[in-house]
Amino acid sequence: MAGPFTPSRLSFFSNRFSALWRCAASLVVTSVGLLGSGLLGTGQVARAEQWYLPIETSARESVDQIDPERIADVDQSREAFRSAVEELRGHLSKTTSEDNAAAWMTYLAIEPVVRSIDSEANDRTISENLDKVARRATGVFPGLEIRPIDRLRSAAHQYSDALRYRRKDVIGNALGKQLERFSDQWADIKQSPTPDDIATLRLMLDLLERTDQHVALVDQSRQLFSSPNVVLHVDESVVQQAINRSVDQTTPVRDCILGTSIYGNATMNGSVLAELEPSVGSIRVRLALTGTVSTNNIGFNRGVRIRTTSNAFVNSTRMVKIDDNGLSFGPVMTDASLQTDVNSIEHRLRLVRRIARKKAAEQKPLADRIAHRKLVRRISDEFADETEQASSDPSPDLLGKLRVWLNRLDFDEPERQVGSTGEAIIASATIRKGNQLASPSTPPAIETPAEIAIQIHESVIDNTLGSYLAGRTLRKSDLDQLIERSGRTSAASEGASEEEFEIDFDRSRPIIFESRNGKLVLGIRGTRFSQGSRELKRPLEIVAPYRVVSSENGTFVLDRTEEVQINFPGTKRLSVAQAGLRNSIKQGFAEAFPQTLLNQPLTIPSDAKVDAFAGKSYRVRWIDIRDGWLTVGIGASDPTLSSTAMH
Repeated sequence: MAGPFTPSRLSFFSNRFSALWRCAASLVVTSVGLLGSGLLGTGQVARAEQWYLPIETSARESVDQIDPERIADVDQSREAFRSAVEELRGHLSKTTSEDNAAAWMTYLAIEPVVRSIDSEANDRTISENLDKVARRATGVFPGLEIRPIDRLRSAAHQYSDALRYRRKDVIGNALGKQLERFSDQWADIKQSPTPDDIATLRLMLDLLERTDQHVALVDQSRQLFSSPNVVLHVDESVVQQAINRSVDQTTPVRDCILGTSIYGNATMNGSVLAELEPSVGSIRVRLALTGTVSTNNIGFNRGVRIRTTSNAFVNSTRMVKIDDNGLSFGPVMTDASLQTDVNSIEHRLRLVRRIARKKAAEQKPLADRIAHRKLVRRISDEFADETEQASSDPSPDLLGKLRVWLNRLDFDEPERQVGSTGEAIIASATIRKGNQLASPSTPPAIETPAEIAIQIHESVIDNTLGSYLAGRTLRKSDLDQLIERSGRTSAASEGASEEEFEIDFDRSRPIIFESRNGKLVLGIRGTRFSQGSRELKRPLEIVAPYRVVSSENGTFVLDRTEEVQINFPGTKRLSVAQAGLRNSIKQGFAEAFPQTLLNQPLTIPSDAKVDAFAGKSYRVRWIDIRDGWLTVGIGASDPTLSSTAMH
């Protein structure tokens, strides 16, 4: 007879939630792809006071491990470069027009290097031409990611190195002496290495990589400087903002239990909640639907009408795992307790009503069991259907797009780690290539809560922007373009001098990014500066220091505490030429270092698929600068929130 009833379809997630989950899944899967396996601890690693001393020892050990025969052979490298050039010619002839192919060859500056090879020019000329090809083949332009250009870039690098180090015995002896001097310099370090000390180590490792030396210093350096250098924390509250929602929904009842056709309405009141679970190698989110289902129904059976009400408490959970492979779902687990009441049995004959009442009492236990089973199955099926809609639509291939940029810029795909705790999602990446260094330690612990916290180590800038700009030339027009792309106004548009200038970046440390003792220092190092007919061929350094400052709205910014500084390392007194160019240099680069950083809100587009975040603005809630790490905590813009700066 009559029993408790659940509607045939409880759409407690709705299309809005499905869109939300697809969007969130896309973003998190992308983060996993960029940042994917293992879980990084957030506490500072305890280190021995002189943890860096093995560098000195391994450098001395490496002296006897130098093998000059490992240096690339000039003849083989030349043929490999010629082969790469021909492969590119063939690719262009098949994939583009003759004019466009010629334009590519001109842009890549291939003909000058081919002519210098054919004419047997001196090694320096050929090497400089090869370096130009390698630089032109590395950049942001579409097309630089293709395999033939990647091979051309690698072949140009190897051939250039082979020419520079072709006198293998001499180079072997020179490497040994440099390792000895480096070891002596490293032994003089009294405290932790400075950024300049680490820059010297990077130069030594780069030289060993160019000469293909597999020595103790390489292994020891990679071991000591091997911690991830980018860490992203996403608080559980952000996940809950995206997913949590209340459920208040009424749907029609149409069912049949033990021959009784039932009609009525079912109302569900409850909530959908998300909770992070500890996991290593993936993000785990437990989704839970908790609420009550109440029904008010009429059953019909052979002319008898049965009025019933029922109340059920339901709890349905499902585990969602997010990793490199995307979304995967565990089984749905549903519990339910229910109470059913037969309120009245209606028929015009008393005898029929008495028989029906007796029959209903006899069948009620069985009817309750059937209704309970249907309730559990339907809740479970609906929960499964709604959650799996999130993975039915393909997510944007953001990781594929990132790989294109990595190929264009000649960067390796980062080593990735991801996981979740009961409080946050933690994703990290180790960004380095070849013999480059990562961080010597894990980042400082997050001491102040934030919806999102981003931690960046100094080595990230050295390994990416520093590596890209090393030895390149920057012109004023390039700088103006960068400033305009950042959303600021360049000096040229404000009536300042438009006289063109250019600067050659230093090869060892072109970009200064120091995050220590509560101060962030940004800057560049060059080896030549020219403007008009004036030229300065000597090292110069342009730096701007920033400190954490609270703003009126309770957020924090980085404020430049001094004027942009122009230094000439190794020079006690400026010459007339240096003094004359100093103001030009300051004027040209001062605007590249704005007075305030991190002062603009990050606003989510109003048409974002996730309603909870659409149009929402985020600002910096606190900033932590120490131990080579810059940590920025971000939260929703809310003037009622208070924050505490970290130093």
